[in-house]
Amino acid sequence: MLAKKRLRSQQELINELSAPVIKLQRHIGLLPVVGEIDTQRAKYILENTLNECSKQGITHLHIDLSEVNMIDTMVAMEIFRLIDALKIVGVKTTLSGVRPEFALTAVHLGLDFKNIQITGNLSQALQLK
Repeated sequence: MLAKKRLRSQQELINELSAPVIKLQRHIGLLPVVGEIDTQRAKYILENTLNECSKQGITHLHIDLSEVNMIDTMVAMEIFRLIDALKIVGVKTTLSGVRPEFALTAVHLGLDFKNIQITGNLSQALQLK
């Protein structure tokens, strides 16, 4: 029982450290997503990002995917679900670091990129005004 509790606590810490919402300027934040994303972690990222953006007063969030190891159908759907949820609470997003496999998966799923600002890398995203 104690080992399960400790393992759960360590997993929560790993999730928190691997997808933090970092405030860069007054209303601008960064979500650098690192590593693999499974269903549990995707749910954590969605909930934590919404809460942190609200708590920190972020109105524009840069989501950097350059360090995501594997992009599958579930991950692509969760990223778009996150963007939609952020839009509902008034947070604009910019995606950066989109790898070719993510682009292919998203296109095959028919995901709509029209209303999403996308840059090739984080440096380009941070130069936007």
